[in-house]
Order: sequence, then structure tokens, then C-alpha cells
Amino acid sequence: MLTNSIARFFRNGSSLGLLLLCSLVGCGDSHGLLPVTGSITVKGKPAAGAVIMFHSENPEQSTATGVADASGTFSLVSDMNPGIAPGKYIVTVRWPDDSKKPTQTEIMMGTAEPGPDLLKGKYASKAATSLSAVIDETTTTLPPYAL
Repeated sequence: MLTNSIARFFRNGSSLGLLLLCSLVGCGDSHGLLPVTGSITVKGKPAAGAVIMFHSENPEQSTATGVADASGTFSLVSDMNPGIAPGKYIVTVRWPDDSKKPTQTEIMMGTAEPGPDLLKGKYASKAATSLSAVIDETTTTLPPYAL
């Protein structure tokens, strides 16, 4: 599952590699993507490690993804390119419990699974979530997602 792969990628300390890759890719065409950031909190505290996905209502557009840092802030990436295309989105969130640490073998084999969803699936699917977003050419920072 893409969400599991992304969470595993960031938990395993590969965010520096992604940042480097995104900065290199960012040197070319922006693919019509807008640089957009946001923040997510749960009960007033930053949801560090939460994976937030923006599913376009337009089937031609890619899903944009972000992972919240220690302050709850995230930047969106679409197909490994920084940013998100303008449009209407259904927003899903999964917040893996990072207390379940993968073994070194699981990390090396690529079989490490994220911990259970601390949000208990309330926002994990397009059918379950009540979150949405509209991105236009003026959007640079999303209103905070306070769960």
C-alpha cells in the first residue's frame, strides 16, 4: 500500500534522500504544481509522522502526499515533484504509531510495516474522511487541520 510505503520510507530516516531528490527534480519543469504547505494537530498537539494524502476529484491528477514533521508541518509532493495541482481534493490522514519500531532485518528487507493508526481509521479512507481542500493559484498555506 502506498501509504505504508511512504510512512516506512520516512520512518527509516530516508527523508534527507527524498529532500535531495525533490530539490534535484525541482530544478526542471514544475509540471503545473504549486508549492503548498500545511499543518496538522490532534487534540492541539502536532501529529508528527502523520501521512496526509490529497486525492483529486479529477482522475487525471496524481495524489499529493505529505508527512508531518515534529511541529506538525507538511509540504506536499506529487509524483516525486514538489507541489500540488490546482483542484478539489478529498484529504485522508493516517497517523502510524511510531512506538512499534521495525527490526533492522525488516528495514533491510523492505518489509517493515507502520504501527497501527492512532486515529483509528477515522480519516484513513476517502469513504471515511470528512476532510477536503480546494487548491487554487493563490494557495500557498492551507488552513490547519485540527483533529
